[in-house]
Amino acid sequence: MRSKAKLRDLRSVTQLPSRPKPIDVVGPVRMPEPMAPRRQRAPFRWSRLLDSLPMRPGRRLVGRLLGRVVSLAVYGTLAMLIGLTSAWYMIETGTRLTLERDGPWQRWTLAGAPDADPYTRAHFARAGWLPLNGPAAAYFTASRDSAGEPLYSDCDYSVSGSNPAARRWTLVAYDMSGMLLDVGAGPAAITSETALPGPGGNVTIAVTQSTSPGNWLNLTGATRMQLLLTLYGARQGTTLKAAEVPARHLFRIERIGCR
Repeated sequence: MRSKAKLRDLRSVTQLPSRPKPIDVVGPVRMPEPMAPRRQRAPFRWSRLLDSLPMRPGRRLVGRLLGRVVSLAVYGTLAMLIGLTSAWYMIETGTRLTLERDGPWQRWTLAGAPDADPYTRAHFARAGWLPLNGPAAAYFTASRDSAGEPLYSDCDYSVSGSNPAARRWTLVAYDMSGMLLDVGAGPAAITSETALPGPGGNVTIAVTQSTSPGNWLNLTGATRMQLLLTLYGARQGTTLKAAEVPARHLFRIERIGCR
């Protein structure tokens, strides 16, 4: 009995499943149609509007106008920079049209003249100087020594030469902005009345911070400086006017040493 039961259990396990019976269908079967995706509205784009045929001529016109505006701005900026640079150079340094140079000294030829050019007037206005009329006075400035080196207030210099052909002259030290140097308790200027002549009538002036015998122009600080030599009128017995004194007849400037 047990063997028969095992045989029945084995048959039930190994028996293949039976095929499903067909379903009787009455009439044709309709499959459901797939749903079409919902069409979304395209967003508005300015690029599409600008690329349209009616807008192309206007776009080209706007492009040409913008190009001209940019070109005008670039060329205008360059012209302004060139103009400002050239004006600054003419006012600060000058050229042969407005200056007379020889050695360390230079002179603005139309300083104080009624018909002075705008650059000469701007130069003296920037320095805060009010020059006299050309025939009455001549102004010579030196920002370098005779060797071409810049002048500094912490260096010692020897200014020497013959007396200029003028009734009166003064030698003063200024900074590069046109302000008088602070000389402390020492002499701030050398004039034709206070200068002591040496052998042969030549004048030697010590421009230094150290006390020096004879003609001494005191200095202080450690900054760039310039010397201003002013000639007033013609010396008695001569017909040479102050404005006609050439720069080569003026003092030499020699550096002795620096601190």
